[in-house]
Amino acid sequence: MQRILITGSNRGIGLELARQYAARGAQVFATCRDPQSADQLHALAQAHADRVHLVALDTGHPESIAEAASTIHAQTDGLDVLINNAAINPRDDRLRAFGQLEPDPILDVLRVNSIGPVLVTQAFADLLRRGNSARVVNISSGAGSLEQQANGCGYTYHASKAALNMFTRCLAGTLQADGIITIVLNPGWVKTDMGGPNATLEAEQSIRGILDVIDRLTIDDNGAFCQWDGKRLPW
Repeated sequence: MQRILITGSNRGIGLELARQYAARGAQVFATCRDPQSADQLHALAQAHADRVHLVALDTGHPESIAEAASTIHAQTDGLDVLINNAAINPRDDRLRAFGQLEPDPILDVLRVNSIGPVLVTQAFADLLRRGNSARVVNISSGAGSLEQQANGCGYTYHASKAALNMFTRCLAGTLQADGIITIVLNPGWVKTDMGGPNATLEAEQSIRGILDVIDRLTIDDNGAFCQWDGKRLPW
């Protein structure tokens, strides 16, 4: 049985990841800031009570990461896949409009989107080392590609994903010695609360592709920037 940890599991991409892994029979540690208010996630856990475990984890707060790590360490002796999915993209001109940018809200986004995945990976590294062909998958975006944003961008969200991409390259170099494969992955433009109704991909299709990419990873893919369908993306 695979052991999977997913952050940001209460909706959208994270929820669909939890659903598909649970359907496969994996043991899923589904985390989010407030599991008590995550109705769809609760329904999933009730349907798979033997293998879906809900854990509170706010990636923007180190103390929450530490508490979640302590909880999960007590429930498993290893992790096979860590998916750092949690992210925020507030609709706030202080984050995206030149002339109105402010440092504090920008830093709040960076804590969740960029720094959080590194701290989560660090907190669970020992469980990953004891996993079977362990993988770390950081969910990024085409918005984080410098080449694809040559004509300008929305500032904070784009910068947070570009920073995540570099952090992933650093993690890949660090964890390779332990046999852990680390990649950054673009799920595509998905119909979620964040992606909006005009997005081109259904969550089910994107996640089905992501699981296939994760299944097929080899050490040669370590540090890669991949799309949901396996295509390599430019940095």
